[in-house]
Amino acid sequence: MRRRIAAENPIDMFGIRGQIFPHIQQAPHMLPLQLHDMETAPDSSRAIMAEVLGHRGELPNLLRILAESPAAIDAYRHLATLLSTSSLTPIEQQIVYVAAAHANQCHYCAAPNPIFGDHPQAGEMASAIRRGERLDDPRLQALRRFVAAMTEQRGWVPEGQVESFLRAGFTRENLLEVITGIALVTLSSYANHIFATPVDHLAA
Repeated sequence: MRRRIAAENPIDMFGIRGQIFPHIQQAPHMLPLQLHDMETAPDSSRAIMAEVLGHRGELPNLLRILAESPAAIDAYRHLATLLSTSSLTPIEQQIVYVAAAHANQCHYCAAPNPIFGDHPQAGEMASAIRRGERLDDPRLQALRRFVAAMTEQRGWVPEGQVESFLRAGFTRENLLEVITGIALVTLSSYANHIFATPVDHLAA
């Protein structure tokens, strides 16, 4: 029998949601929380969970929620792998992830994702993005602005914004990789919103 973990307001336990997005209230449609483990998850999700456990030693709460659907957890893993092996550099991958997460107002995925490496500047840049500050590197700032525009405008960005992105030294291939990253963050953000995923130290 699957176990359910109920919480009146799991996000407030950590004080995270109000700090990053103070104007957002608890979602009225939040579903009962189901944090799966290797015993409760569907059989088809367990191989991916075991793989993550082997690499990280623990399961992030996001993956424990996505495990309810083998298709969802597999999609997250594949999209993350595709972005991490793209032609974007590791710090550019982090910028895509954090900028899209911030644009989606995702309380859980607002920090750098360890999937894309441990760049020494990733945490500082993530904090700058959350504070709405300009990044010092012009290329990364152009990427950050483009990711935010693509996410907020659902891809309907003006031609001038696309041209600015390309003038910063990015390619059409990079543009499509940005879209791949936004797809990853959209999956993560929407799941985190509807389940109000508790923030853990593995948040990604």
